[in-house]
Amino acid sequence: MGVQPPEARTRILELARAEGFDLVRFAPAAPILAAREAAQARRAEGRLDGMPWITEDWLDRSTDPTRFLAGARTVILLALPYHADSPAPDPGSRTSGRGRVARYARARDYHRVFERKLRRIARAIREELDASARPTVDYGPLLERPFAAAAGMGWRGKSTMLLVPGFGPWVLLGAIATDLPLPVDEPLRKTCGACTRCIVACPTGAISPAGNVLDARLCISYHTIENRGPIPRDLRPKFGDWIFGCDECLDSCPVGSSNHAAYPDFIPRSHDDAHPPLAPLLALDDAAFAERFQGRPILRAKRDGFLRNVCVALGNAGAEADLPALAAALSDSAPLVRGHAAWAIARLCGRTLPSLAAAGEGTGAMALESRLKIEQDPYVREELGLALADLRPLANDR
Repeated sequence: MGVQPPEARTRILELARAEGFDLVRFAPAAPILAAREAAQARRAEGRLDGMPWITEDWLDRSTDPTRFLAGARTVILLALPYHADSPAPDPGSRTSGRGRVARYARARDYHRVFERKLRRIARAIREELDASARPTVDYGPLLERPFAAAAGMGWRGKSTMLLVPGFGPWVLLGAIATDLPLPVDEPLRKTCGACTRCIVACPTGAISPAGNVLDARLCISYHTIENRGPIPRDLRPKFGDWIFGCDECLDSCPVGSSNHAAYPDFIPRSHDDAHPPLAPLLALDDAAFAERFQGRPILRAKRDGFLRNVCVALGNAGAEADLPALAAALSDSAPLVRGHAAWAIARLCGRTLPSLAAAGEGTGAMALESRLKIEQDPYVREELGLALADLRPLANDR
């Protein structure tokens, strides 16, 4: 007689805890039709524009574990906490002109952390329990949050994040589908009630007024991570100093506590990992970018996209000392960076340095005009023209 389901569940919990997972729940491997229909509606409305891999078939597969693993009976959900404050800055270091990185991306890439752990657990399930098992993190075709909610790990908040009692939205998820018919957990009977803090906190209005719907076209995280093209001009001033991801809706959430220690791999080593000085980042070429952020989620943005983000943050949060770095970025090899550097120069000058907007040596206008004389790319020429148009009223006011 083989291992019985309750015994198998106990063994899986032992395996998970040996890998550092204290948060483990079990959901039935049944299609989650409500999540599928909601996602399909968001796609039809255009709220997922820019993510072409999210097709109707992808959504069908990602909400049906039996298409992820033939014969799946149970989905095992595993979570690690990651809320960690950054270390204090070095004494005497510059405090202005710094960017912000979302907490999940300040240390090791969680995909790598989860992959090794989940693979070991899945291998043990196959070898010890003679069952099929397939692990995934969020790049795989399985929507973890709806299954984690079905398993009672937490509930879907108005921000669309999974809210875990005691931890709030500060957990990262992985999943293992198996054909073992394991005892499952019940969903929580919790909601956000009348709370709207995340909706109010979102700088771009990406969360619908009623909550539970996120428009990727307005989301800072989407644009700073997934978007490979220009950031819409009307959104750029709202990005503040975020250069990779955004935690505004998470920081505003009253659920949970930041007292829970983050898993060690997710704790930043230095203040610069969380709040890096911006201007030096504009000097990174492809090789230096890959070396600087090796093993971190920031690589997802690619070098050109990341420097685009840095330009926007400098426009919003930079100081006079950052103008030379932005002027140098007007000669960057990537049109995407040059175009956003032009916007950032006009934004920085108009925000705090109107004297630098006027024509003349060393000013923002001079840098833009000099580049416009030699620029060939139509997109960058448009950005340069718009930036100069923004500066003219300031120059005339002098």
